[in-house]
Amino acid sequence: MRAIEVIGLTLFVASIVFILVLTARRSYVGYKARRRSVLVAQLRPLAIAFVEGDADGGVPEYRGLEGEVCAELIGGYSRLLRGEARERIAAYFEATGGVDEQLRRLHSRRAWRRATAAFMLGDMSSHRVVPALLGLLDDPARPVRMAAARSLGRLDAIDAIEPLVESAIDGRLPRDVTGLALFDLGTAAVPRLLELSASDEPAVRASALELVGLLGEAGDAAPVLNRMSDPAAAVRAASADALGRLGAAEARDALVRALDDRVPGVRAAAARALGQTGGRRAAAALLPVARTDSFEPAHAAAHALARIDPALVVEAAADPDSGPHLREAADLVRL
Repeated sequence: MRAIEVIGLTLFVASIVFILVLTARRSYVGYKARRRSVLVAQLRPLAIAFVEGDADGGVPEYRGLEGEVCAELIGGYSRLLRGEARERIAAYFEATGGVDEQLRRLHSRRAWRRATAAFMLGDMSSHRVVPALLGLLDDPARPVRMAAARSLGRLDAIDAIEPLVESAIDGRLPRDVTGLALFDLGTAAVPRLLELSASDEPAVRASALELVGLLGEAGDAAPVLNRMSDPAAAVRAASADALGRLGAAEARDALVRALDDRVPGVRAAAARALGQTGGRRAAAALLPVARTDSFEPAHAAAHALARIDPALVVEAAADPDSGPHLREAADLVRL
């Protein structure tokens, strides 16, 4: 009986200690959160003045929690700024040792530390880190590779375009991650992507053309148009989709010819593109495809035709031999 009482007392004391530790922990976390909020309010005006070039003598070098908050504020503003403001931010993190500290953390055995460091380097705006981030595209941990890709885009690293495209093709990076990184580069990436559209690898050519369609302008259509006769069907399809997104009216004749391509996917891409470029000739070419082609091209042609000439779709759908795709497109037009 005495042993049971001792065990019960021990468990009671252990419970009390656990509750006290948990309460102290919650109090400390709450205090730290309140302290951080106060510091954010205090340091934000100074951080804004610094990135705008209005801070006399720059930003003092803070330590501890103050240093963390100041770095977070300044790094956060780098996502919104360009030009001289970004240069000031890079100079700040170089001078305070922030860049070197994160570069050291890239060698950590823990993947989450490497990923965090790779992510933070993108907000520090220093182009000195680009080679290290490029090396991380081969990191064994996927989150690290993704963080490196994001930061390469944030740093406007033109040298990263080809490695990013290749990483998406071989599966090291998800395509949406690569796309977001290249979107950060914007139109500056287009010249290099156009160079890649002449690669010996069909997958590289197709991916580059797809991205040109997303990032380029109508004036970039000429080199894309040349790829409409590429021996690889995936490249022809990517070229057609890109021309549609670029809104290149001069590509209409080539897209109409592509409606006779032997590969259904290319015909479907051409139909989608013609729906974006428009025109009477496009409408006349799309109608027979919508009526008689296989599923994918016919479906794309019917919906493209509905964009160009809704009244024609409704009229054509009244024909008993119009086919299911024209009737579906006509139903959508009537909604």
